[in-house]
Amino acid sequence: MDGSSVKLYKYISLGFFAIITSIAILIYIVMYIHQMVTSKNPFIFWMVENHLSITIVLILLSGCIGYASSAIIYRQVTTTKKESKRLLEILFLFLSNDEKEIINCLVQNKGMIGQAEIARLPAMNRVKAFRSLQKMQERDLIDITPVGKIRRVSLKENILKILNEN
Repeated sequence: MDGSSVKLYKYISLGFFAIITSIAILIYIVMYIHQMVTSKNPFIFWMVENHLSITIVLILLSGCIGYASSAIIYRQVTTTKKESKRLLEILFLFLSNDEKEIINCLVQNKGMIGQAEIARLPAMNRVKAFRSLQKMQERDLIDITPVGKIRRVSLKENILKILNEN
């Protein structure tokens, strides 16, 4: 199930809500018009006599439809999160220890840190940090932005979001 399926379920749920609301409004309009008069039409007579039961059934039906649609969307969201986490774990298999250490440092600093601070990490120097960051930028894991004389390293937003959820 993908994003378009979730949208489809959302629109179906919205359609059911509109239909149920329309039926409830119709019942109350008929009820208001015929509250003092007994109708000769058997359907309207039945609707006026059983308006409370019909309203309760509509409420229960809307609750069931709302629960079903939210359960489907929740299942889709959790499946997507699990897939994203699994893909990220696979990605980490291809990273060197230095690159993993850089990513951990970026996550601890909310996704952004200076390149000089990365070079100060244990078992890291300026050359090692520069080369590791270049490789990571080529793989589109990070962005390096010059800010004056400082180079800011930021982890891609989608990767940071997945890592912060764990």
